[in-house]
Amino acid sequence: MRKIMFLILALSTFIINASCTWNKLERTKPPIPNIYIDSVEIPVVRGTYCWYESADYPSIPEIVEEMKPTVVPGNSKFNISFHYTPRPSNISIARMKQGEEKLYNQSIVIPSEQGVYYYEIDARWNSDNLEADSFYASVIEVK
Repeated sequence: MRKIMFLILALSTFIINASCTWNKLERTKPPIPNIYIDSVEIPVVRGTYCWYESADYPSIPEIVEEMKPTVVPGNSKFNISFHYTPRPSNISIARMKQGEEKLYNQSIVIPSEQGVYYYEIDARWNSDNLEADSFYASVIEVK
């Protein structure tokens, strides 16, 4: 009987530790936001971040070079949301047209001019429990 109780106790301890470790590992990367342009969901990749750990990635457009641009209409609304608590304290968005070096900050409306555009999102968390930041990138094509 003692062996069975010891086995149950050991197994319970293992399961609790494994789930705590899994939860800790799950939090080592920042959440991916949802981006919609009108009703079209836009794929997003995580870039450089400083969360519970840090990672460096190339900047746009390199980080999205393997992604096929999502085709969207011009003059559409760019919507971003995080389903994570706490929500970011600050979000900034930068846009770069393919072949250009100039960045346009705080873009919320998709341009009407046809072309491929890269978007970089910088999300920052500043709360009592979390001081972190993360960059994200996506690519669209206006037709």
